Amino acid sequence: MQYTEFLDSILPLEDSVQVVSSTACSNFCNSACYRCHGVLQTQDSWDYQHCKAQISRRQSQALQQIYQQAAEGYRHGSAEDAARLHDVLEQLEPISQRQGLSAPAGMSDLISQHKALQQQIAETQQRAAKLRLVADVEKRQAHFEACLSADEYLQAAECLRGLSEFSQGQQGSGFSGFVQQCRDQRAALQESLQELVDTAVQSESPHQPQLVISPNWLTGAGTDPQEVWQALQSLGSLQEVISKLAKHICQHVLTPLLRLHPYPVCFQTHLQRDLDEGSYTIEVSYSVAGRQQGEEERCSVESAVLQCLQVLKQHAFGNNDSLVCQLGSMLWPDLAQEYITHCMKPSQALLADASQLRNMLDHFSTAEEFETAAVQLLHLGGGVAAAAASPEQQEEGAAAVSGSPRAEAGESRIHDFAQHCIDKAMHTKRMQVVEEARDIVVRDTKYETAVVGEDVLLTPRQSEQQTAKPEPKGPSLQEAGPFKITKVTHTVMQLMGGVIQEAVSSGSPAVLQSMCNAVLDVALLFTSPSPKLAEQLQQVAQLSCLHYNNCQYLAHELVTLPFIVRPPMGTLLGPKWQFLEVAGDLKEAGQAQLDFQIRRQAQEVVGLLGAAQGFQKVTSGQKGIAARRVVAQVLHSLSKLGDALGGILPSQVYVQAAGQVLQHVLQTIIDDLMSINDISVDESEDLPKILGPLVEEGPLAALGRAHQSGSHSPKAALSPATNKRVLLQTMKLAAPAIVKLQELLELMDVRLVEFEDRWESGRLQTCGFESQEVIHLVKALFEDTEMRRRVLHIVAST
Repeated sequence: MQYTEFLDSILPLEDSVQVVSSTACSNFCNSACYRCHGVLQTQDSWDYQHCKAQISRRQSQALQQIYQQAAEGYRHGSAEDAARLHDVLEQLEPISQRQGLSAPAGMSDLISQHKALQQQIAETQQRAAKLRLVADVEKRQAHFEACLSADEYLQAAECLRGLSEFSQGQQGSGFSGFVQQCRDQRAALQESLQELVDTAVQSESPHQPQLVISPNWLTGAGTDPQEVWQALQSLGSLQEVISKLAKHICQHVLTPLLRLHPYPVCFQTHLQRDLDEGSYTIEVSYSVAGRQQGEEERCSVESAVLQCLQVLKQHAFGNNDSLVCQLGSMLWPDLAQEYITHCMKPSQALLADASQLRNMLDHFSTAEEFETAAVQLLHLGGGVAAAAASPEQQEEGAAAVSGSPRAEAGESRIHDFAQHCIDKAMHTKRMQVVEEARDIVVRDTKYETAVVGEDVLLTPRQSEQQTAKPEPKGPSLQEAGPFKITKVTHTVMQLMGGVIQEAVSSGSPAVLQSMCNAVLDVALLFTSPSPKLAEQLQQVAQLSCLHYNNCQYLAHELVTLPFIVRPPMGTLLGPKWQFLEVAGDLKEAGQAQLDFQIRRQAQEVVGLLGAAQGFQKVTSGQKGIAARRVVAQVLHSLSKLGDALGGILPSQVYVQAAGQVLQHVLQTIIDDLMSINDISVDESEDLPKILGPLVEEGPLAALGRAHQSGSHSPKAALSPATNKRVLLQTMKLAAPAIVKLQELLELMDVRLVEFEDRWESGRLQTCGFESQEVIHLVKALFEDTEMRRRVLHIVAST
């Protein structure tokens, strides 16, 4: 590129100097310099020097023309042009210094004057803004003073709130005095409103009337009866004022009224109207009702308190739900506590006497009804109160009422206290019932008995060998005949029945539930006896049988108890709550004790058989005598067992128990006989004679004298409808070993062919013999012959 072409490519001077933008001017000058330097920096010729000189002259000419235009702009241009020229000059100053040029004379002064003028304009604008603020403030304050003078409290409060918001936004801007003035005015307005509230609701008089309400003091200059309350809410002071009012009302009106409990109260309201001013005043007074007052003039303390709250709600707050809710949230915690102190705590003396539980329930029922009515009257619930909260409180997430500590205390203080007292009384009553039952049981050392139940004819049950059907369940205890129980058990049952009846009559499910638990605790005295009593039960058979009867009797009575009391328990606790589980526990405990005693008695009788040495070699003198003595001892033991237990247990239960003992004894004898490998002819003749009395007299001896003579025996009064035949038949069903031993003794005196006939006819199987037992008996009684082998083959093959 030639130097002349490069010069032609540079922006013409005439075009550049017409640009008043600082960016365009500086770009031109810098572009010319740097482009020239970039092209010619390596050249050292005459053309280079000539071109460089031309560019320098053009830069100087451009700067001079720019300065001239700037001077003309400062003298004749607008403020916006001057501001733009000022920026251009600041950016061109580095270029001028490189070219060795300076601004024209007076240009620096013009620039300084321009800066000073701009500063003066800014200060003037600030002063004007402050003057406008002051004018606005004075206008607002004048409006506030006018509203306050005209008793327009709500508008005054709204105006003052606007001033307060403005003052908070002007912190640190020289308005500190105004901020303090707003605070003082707010305090003065709040004090005025507080005086109006104190005048409208007067509650500090110690004499009648105790409460005076003048609603006209709350209206202000307008017609809205709630203007004062609305003004307080606008100021954010409503909660504080209502809290103070609630405290005064509770302290000077309601608490003295509660102190009159439990006497009836004469509550009166008197209305005074001023027709000229169109206002009225209502006076509330109360006193202890005298004898001269009629029933219609008398009321309870609770009713008087509710009437007083209703007067406050209607005349002081104009039935405004949100205001009443706030009053309730402040008033109710203290009022409930005072009510508990003066009307409920004296009733705690009843806790020392749990028999007064019914009276306590009636009293606390009245208290809970009062609490329900008061909470409903004061609209306690949180929803209305939250809506009535100020915007500031809503933003903070704490409504004026629902967020206050008092409101969080709950609306069921009286109910909670009543429930606590009732729980304590019920626990005391429960412990008294258990202690009384325990003392009755522990102090019983004579074990006096009483006869209960009704006798029925026993229906013999088929044994398992006689039928393949499952054995039916035995009849209930009441159907098993009369039986003996201890008088103590009857007394305890009467105690439990009386406790349940009293609890049902109270109408309280909680009380009934507690007394049912007391019954369960008493039942533990029988299902889990003390170690000392448990040892006595195991050692004494009669006590075990009595304990069985006691448990069965209690189980039966407890099952029927929920349906006997009036009203039935199901009306309070539902149909599912019964004593079935504890009845089952009682039956199991009684049956376990009886089973233990049966095993113990059976072991004692079986122990006598040891002296017979398995009834072997009874043909010898001494062994035969010993065997006969053992049989006599067994019969005597069975007779003693029958005499001891037969008159205690129900007939059917005892027959079953005696049959188990006899079964165990006779089965042991059968096992001993079946263990003899060789029975001689003499032994086969003597064994039926020795053991025959056990089969013939054993069942009758086991019945005992109470059942042997039918209804002619004095002890037979327990079972007048039973007879010996039925009892013996039942005994044989309970002890199938009787039939088996009888058949075994008969087999010792029959021929071999009789064995074959009885086996083929099924008689032996019916008596309980198995094939191996028959085979062993045939081998022991008969010599080895062809006929014996044939019989053995028949028995083994069938």
